Amino acid sequence: MKKKINCHIKVGDKVKVITGTNKGTIGTINSIIFKKSIVFIEEILPRIKYIKNTQGEESKKIEIKTPIHISNVMVWDVETNSGSKVGYKIIENKKYRYFKKSGKIIS
Repeated sequence: MKKKINCHIKVGDKVKVITGTNKGTIGTINSIIFKKSIVFIEEILPRIKYIKNTQGEESKKIEIKTPIHISNVMVWDVETNSGSKVGYKIIENKKYRYFKKSGKIIS
């Protein structure tokens, strides 16, 4: 039986990077890999990898998406223009995510 991994972010969320070389960049989430707890963000520049030539082939230059760990990312509130932690509210038997700073429900 597969175990569902809970996460405070979803694909399409606006997010701010908290730590690392890309600290301070704001972008939207492209994809999430739950097994490795990794996020790919659109606005972050890709890493360049060079592959050496092997027996007559030319060397290649490949762009690789830069992965960021889920814990190094914070959901960005566009209206208050700040990052915020995420909480959960149950309203009419439905679970909603909300910003803990402002109290607004995340759409």
